Amino acid sequence: MKNTTELIERIVHLLNSNFDVYVHRKTAKITAIPASEDFLSFVEAGDDRYEMQFLEIDSHPLDYYKAERLNSRELYNLMMDFTDELERAEGLCLVHALRTSKPYEEFHKELNKLDSSTQMAWQHFFSTQLNRIYRNRLCREHIHLHQEPCS
Repeated sequence: MKNTTELIERIVHLLNSNFDVYVHRKTAKITAIPASEDFLSFVEAGDDRYEMQFLEIDSHPLDYYKAERLNSRELYNLMMDFTDELERAEGLCLVHALRTSKPYEEFHKELNKLDSSTQMAWQHFFSTQLNRIYRNRLCREHIHLHQEPCS
């Protein structure tokens, strides 16, 4: 990894690809293992790579930080924060979507009805906020690349 941003982008990509992501606390090396339901199929298929990685992590758990996906509250708050940045008319339909019984699904459905610049603004906002959240999480765990200490 060249920098912390690349490290974070890799973590987010792997989490979105349904991997459990572990970061070595001293080296910042990423280890990705298929999420538990997928892991069993790899073990049954005789794929030793993931099993060896899992055994390494399992035998030295304090050496690794497990990166967690955003929980539903964090995701909901990000969507609400985004609506605060929009013009009233655009933001209002998204706020209404977030107040339904299926807020995530409705938010994206309403977002897709808006113009492409709003959709791109959401992608940029979401990406920036994910980077901030994961950077803070890594810093709390004292994981950073040597040339980029936490501030």
